[in-house]
Amino acid sequence: MLKNLSNKQKEEKFNGLINYASKINNKSLKSVCINILNDYKEELFCRGAGHDGIEMNKYNRTHQCFDGGLLDHIYNVTKIAYDVGCNYEKQVDMDLILFGAILHDIGKTKIFDKWNENSEIKSNLNYSYLLVDHVYIGEKIVEEYLDKENISEKFKYQVLHIIATHMDTMNKHMAEAYIVSYADSIDADVENIISYPRNAI
Repeated sequence: MLKNLSNKQKEEKFNGLINYASKINNKSLKSVCINILNDYKEELFCRGAGHDGIEMNKYNRTHQCFDGGLLDHIYNVTKIAYDVGCNYEKQVDMDLILFGAILHDIGKTKIFDKWNENSEIKSNLNYSYLLVDHVYIGEKIVEEYLDKENISEKFKYQVLHIIATHMDTMNKHMAEAYIVSYADSIDADVENIISYPRNAI
């Protein structure tokens, strides 16, 4: 843990995400998901998922705070969410789970600066984080792509609900949202304890 990903590892995880996105049956959702991944590939490759040291009064923990950490986290969350969703596949929409898991943190491409190994502060947070955070920005990114597709308003907001609620800032009204949020928490917390044993109780 706490080890920068090699270019080969980044490519493998990115291709893994493309493979998961290819499992989405809804053609519009699949198209949006793959287009966003391809359009943000470079951004995903050079950012961490967590931060360390800039807001010690607010946070004392972080996760995947390394080069390629964002890609690592998104891949892990997608794998966990998919595996959990498969246990309930007759009761849940796997398309929504996959779409939401893959894109839940896409907003972090805008709130974290590119990874700088020589930086004394390993957070790489920029000013937008303090104002609106990644959930709002992620919703806006995804909504812009969804609006180009022939998707009903109801379905669009079901998709956005998963992104909007993955950080427990809003009540969840869909099982798919719970699954993605659960997968997000599991990966962040487990990776954090493994990487930062000082945080373990």
